[in-house]
Amino acid sequence: MSMATIYRAWAVTAMVVLLSFSSTTSRAQSFRGGIRGSILDAHSLPVAGAKVTARNLGTSETREVTSDGDGTYMFLELPAGEYEVSSIAPGFQEAKAPHVTVNVGAETVVDIALAKPTEKQETVLVTENTPLIDATSATLSQVVDRQLVQELPLNGRDFTKLVALSPGVTVEGSGVAGSEKGFGQFNINGNRDRSNNYTLDGTDNNDPWFNNSALNQVGITGAPATLLPLDAIQEFNLQSNFPAEYGRNSGSVVNIVTRSGTNFFHGSLYEYFRNSYFDARNYFNTKLKNDHTPNPQSHFNNNNFGGSFGGPVLRDKTFFFVAYEGQRERVGSDFNLIVPTPAEVQLAKQEALANPAIIPNGINPGLVQILQKYMPTTTNANNTLPVSVGRRLIEPVAGVGLGEPGNGADGQ
Repeated sequence: MSMATIYRAWAVTAMVVLLSFSSTTSRAQSFRGGIRGSILDAHSLPVAGAKVTARNLGTSETREVTSDGDGTYMFLELPAGEYEVSSIAPGFQEAKAPHVTVNVGAETVVDIALAKPTEKQETVLVTENTPLIDATSATLSQVVDRQLVQELPLNGRDFTKLVALSPGVTVEGSGVAGSEKGFGQFNINGNRDRSNNYTLDGTDNNDPWFNNSALNQVGITGAPATLLPLDAIQEFNLQSNFPAEYGRNSGSVVNIVTRSGTNFFHGSLYEYFRNSYFDARNYFNTKLKNDHTPNPQSHFNNNNFGGSFGGPVLRDKTFFFVAYEGQRERVGSDFNLIVPTPAEVQLAKQEALANPAIIPNGINPGLVQILQKYMPTTTNANNTLPVSVGRRLIEPVAGVGLGEPGNGADGQ
């Protein structure tokens, strides 16, 4: 056998060994969480071969692993939620951690101490808190759970406003970050607002054109106005210092997980509204016009409504969850328009008719009627339109540009 053949054989062997070691610690990009810890005895010595069970309290999904020679165990790719972790080994009592929260993109550490061998069979509850600092990972992240998403007041019920709860995030004072076209984005750790990576249930959720979130955009410049209902969000995790497995962007990873049905029926029904009756006047919307006649308050009406419902199809096996959220907004504006005087209209007609190059066939009668309807020559002393004419002018503009009855954005 030649030296070259021996060298290739050793190279292949070394590569296989390295891959076998790395496979136990490498992680793929994930939208789920995990539980890990150690099984110890009363003297804090590791217990090998202990059976560890994790049961989802909502769906009763159960997984089992066995602690290794060092007493450590690990559950990977667990759906976010609340779990019960129990452990038992020959000669030891069963111990339980009854309420363990698993967050998206994070691992929860649960160390379980088994009681000394005893003839009396009883259950020992593990109540100690998990450590606040994870010494095994360099990831910096902030989990925003369902309670924060649903209970904190949000203008427009936009979950992206909650990213401001994370350290290093900069959001413009108006609530819309400094991104092009006014999308509600944010900057983190000095990166551009287009440097964030959005995932929804593990799938890519980035706008390929603007390179920002494809959800909760404002529907301008042709962008989709798709809303993600708040009641459909289980939680999301904003990672500012994330592992290389996510890649793509240098800013942050916004890992969003939607809710799922459980063994219990649950739902919600809501409506939020704002209207001009409860609002103060705009600074320019004065109570009196220039001629001291009453000036009505600008009309504003916003309705945000929806609901959610979920539950079991087959208990412990199949579940469903649906959510809908809609928003309707009607806005009016009051302002004065300066219109030409009758003398200026006549002068314009004379100049146009005197130049056949501009109007070779004369003035179109239909155009004259349109101008008279929307730009009448009857004005008041201040050369502005009267109130009745002003409303006739403004209503069509407001109806088209700012939302007719029935216009709005929906999310489901």
